[in-house]
Amino acid sequence: MASLVTRARRDGSTAYKVQWHLGGGRDGSWQSETFDDRREALRFQTLVEAHGHLWPTGWTKGWGFALPPAPPVAAAGATLLSTFATAYVRRLTSAGPDCQSRYLSQVRLLVAWITEATGKVPTVEAFSSDDDRDWINARRRAGAKPKTIANYHGLLAAVFKDAHHKGLITRNPCDGVRLPVREVHVEAVDDSSFLTEAQFSLLRACMDPDSRDLLTVAVGTGLRWGELTALRADDLVLTGPSPHLSVRRAWKRNGTGDFAVEGEARFYLGPPKTRESRRRVSLAPPVVQVLEQLTDGRGPEEFVFPGPGGGRLDQGTWYAARWQPAVRAAQARGLGASPRFHDLRHTHAAWLISAGVPLPVIQKRLGHKSIKITVDVYGGLLVQTNDAVDAAVAQALGGGQISLAPGRRESA
Repeated sequence: MASLVTRARRDGSTAYKVQWHLGGGRDGSWQSETFDDRREALRFQTLVEAHGHLWPTGWTKGWGFALPPAPPVAAAGATLLSTFATAYVRRLTSAGPDCQSRYLSQVRLLVAWITEATGKVPTVEAFSSDDDRDWINARRRAGAKPKTIANYHGLLAAVFKDAHHKGLITRNPCDGVRLPVREVHVEAVDDSSFLTEAQFSLLRACMDPDSRDLLTVAVGTGLRWGELTALRADDLVLTGPSPHLSVRRAWKRNGTGDFAVEGEARFYLGPPKTRESRRRVSLAPPVVQVLEQLTDGRGPEEFVFPGPGGGRLDQGTWYAARWQPAVRAAQARGLGASPRFHDLRHTHAAWLISAGVPLPVIQKRLGHKSIKITVDVYGGLLVQTNDAVDAAVAQALGGGQISLAPGRRESA
């Protein structure tokens, strides 16, 4: 028997849902139709039961006894945005295979969002700045974060830049379109956990003993997981006046389908994320001590943090078996945070900022492509530097001299 369920919507209105087992038997799949009017719902319930708990003849779900509107079609001879954008992604030479696979998924979502928001299939030639604003506003109303919208819009703008370069359009419709305001520093802090020294010590104490050294090196260097687990013994210089490690490679995720690198497994060793990621990182004495113990007796090409059998240490397996139990144990002892492994990299930067290390130095140490990235992510932590600024201004206004750094010349 069909039943009528009444539910309150978030906007305060009431929905009337008719639901039943297809064919009337309990083994039939659940079917449902929703109405705004109770009488219409009761009438439909009667129709379902009269048709043996099947959909009434001629009824279209969501439209009633009427055909749904025809799907939008593109004008003849127009260049479909989906076709052009897909070709653009396939021709990218600077993106890795996994990145290309991700971009292709983003293209599909973009086209679906634009079609839904504008009611028409997007084409390169007909897409306008208003179409751009329509899908942005639709995603904003749906609850998408400004950062997410900005990421997708960046891809869309790059596609239309290519179309403009090829002469298909006279201007990029994404130019001049203002995106939802991003509070970059707030987003960065909200999305990250910066552990205090005491919090890290607690987390390390709760970690499985076999993985504690990995945590020490991670927070002591700021390396990404893929860089850290790709380190080999010959990447380390642990003696002499300047102990350091060199980031020469990282684990890369292979693409899917046409983007898969032939002959490579799901993960393979490749160059670091960017040219700036190929870097030298100095090592503090406690990190040197840990690395000396880890590499004692190992061959030059052996991994510092190997997985079973000496191969790649799988992040997902390690995260579930080591990281999450340690975090839960630390939380039970008052950790007061829910950090991800990547937050050890953020913690490393936060400690350096607290010690007054200049952002350009932190940028190079972390392998950021530009100082803007470093400022966007960590600029919100620079509040403590206001004291130094105020002191310098007060000293100058009070008639004191602010000495220039040794060897620095005054400029006119």
